[in-house]
Amino acid sequence: MDQDKQKQITMYFIEEAKEHLQTIESGLLDLQSIMGNQEAVNEIFRAAHSIKGGAAMLGFSSIQHVAHNFEDYFKVMRENNNFQVDQHLQTLFLQAFDKLQELVELLQSPYGLTKDAVDGIMSGSDQIFANLKEHLQNLVSGKDSTPKFAVTASEPKIDTRAMLGLFQSEVPIKLRNMLELFKQPDSPKSRQNLGNICTQLQEMGDRFGLVPWSVMIQSVRAAVISPNNQFRTLAPILIKEIKQAQEQVLAQKANQIKASQQLLQLVPAEISTQSLETSFSTGVSRNTSADEVSNIFGAVIEEDKALKAWQAFSDRVGWRKNATWIASNQPHSQNPPDGHFPTPMWLASWHQSKDSKAQEFQSQYLTFLAKLSGCNLP
Repeated sequence: MDQDKQKQITMYFIEEAKEHLQTIESGLLDLQSIMGNQEAVNEIFRAAHSIKGGAAMLGFSSIQHVAHNFEDYFKVMRENNNFQVDQHLQTLFLQAFDKLQELVELLQSPYGLTKDAVDGIMSGSDQIFANLKEHLQNLVSGKDSTPKFAVTASEPKIDTRAMLGLFQSEVPIKLRNMLELFKQPDSPKSRQNLGNICTQLQEMGDRFGLVPWSVMIQSVRAAVISPNNQFRTLAPILIKEIKQAQEQVLAQKANQIKASQQLLQLVPAEISTQSLETSFSTGVSRNTSADEVSNIFGAVIEEDKALKAWQAFSDRVGWRKNATWIASNQPHSQNPPDGHFPTPMWLASWHQSKDSKAQEFQSQYLTFLAKLSGCNLP
């Protein structure tokens, strides 16, 4: 076969493979739902089978190998549709899918499937498929082999390995889900689902005490639920923001996570000023008027440099002690004095179970911290 003909056939294969990859990815992102839909399972099985067959015919052994593994495991799911799919299974499938997608993209590159490039992509793929096979077999047989990432009360130290593993595997899945939602028409349901993903991402940070991550994600959520922000504006900024923060976590530099000015501009002002004013006006010291709170908060959020007024206010309400800012994770055994709203000094020991507005305040507080982080206060 002459070179031009070979190139043309390869291009046909790539275009067809991309369509099949889209079918597979859509199925994996909705894995739990398709388990009850035999035709949907058959569809992703046939997609993997088609990629495998085309790759075998053209001699692309690496693509054939990965697609063949997919075909085998989709066959297991097709023949055993009465087990409960879990998050770990979806994670493993998506990790394997990334390998297949990267190989097809490499084939389309100017240099094609060079040995070094293929070896780099295939590195670790056998272990991914081994883990996938084991976990799938355990689910089918009713066993539970899901890794436990949660840190228990008896483990005060952060399990760094578990944290890195969780952020490495789970964040890409959440980002994929967000991208799929951003592609859909804007609706209250879509925004609610996006907000749910943000909550899950924040819980990941809370689980390991990553306050900067949680604060940043709270800003992302505030931007998402605001109907004034259009999807086409939100998508590139929020995806980039979360991805960069994930990279900082993986580099063990989570303390450097900081909401960008682009993100902060998407956070509705009323969340940071009106709602805070409403919440604080009943709890601030009786010597401090609601107007003063609003003015000072507004100055900070708008990056007003009138720091003396802000610092004086913070001294009065306990956000600073002896001219030193109180850390938000610094525990304090005493109860806040009468008329004193919860601040960093008291937050760690705050009895949320006795406060019906605890969750509302915590959400507002984290959003405010995100705004504050961009103001370069001393």
